[in-house]
Amino acid sequence: MIASAIGARRRHLARAAVDTRPWPSLPDGTMAVEMPLLGKGVTNATIVRLMKRLGDPVQVGDVAAEVSTDKVDTEIPATTAGTVAAVFVRDGDDVPVGFPLLAVSPSAVLPHLADDPPSAWESG
Repeated sequence: MIASAIGARRRHLARAAVDTRPWPSLPDGTMAVEMPLLGKGVTNATIVRLMKRLGDPVQVGDVAAEVSTDKVDTEIPATTAGTVAAVFVRDGDDVPVGFPLLAVSPSAVLPHLADDPPSAWESG
C-alpha cells in the first residue's frame, strides 16, 4: 500500500514537472510534428537524437527524432511533408506527449527567415 502511494506521488510529480514546460506557438501556415503517445502510462520521452534541422526537407514517414522512455526506445516519424520551419527541442530534452518537436511548412519558402535569424527558430 505504501509503495503504491509513493509510486503514485512520483507519477504525479513527474506529470506536474512536464506540464510546466512552455508550449511554443507554431509559425503561421505550418503543421507540427508532435511527440506521440508511446504507451499506456507514458507521459514523456527524452530526445536521443533529432534527425531534422531547420530548412531540411521532410516527407511523411521520415524519421524526425529518436526518443527513449523507461519502456521503449523508438523513432518518431514525420506526420506532414514540407520544409522544417522551426525546431522546438534539442537532444537530451525531456518532452511531454503532444509537445511539438518541429514545425513543417508545406512550401520550401520560409518567409519568416528573411526577417529573423535561424537561431531565433532553431534551439539545437
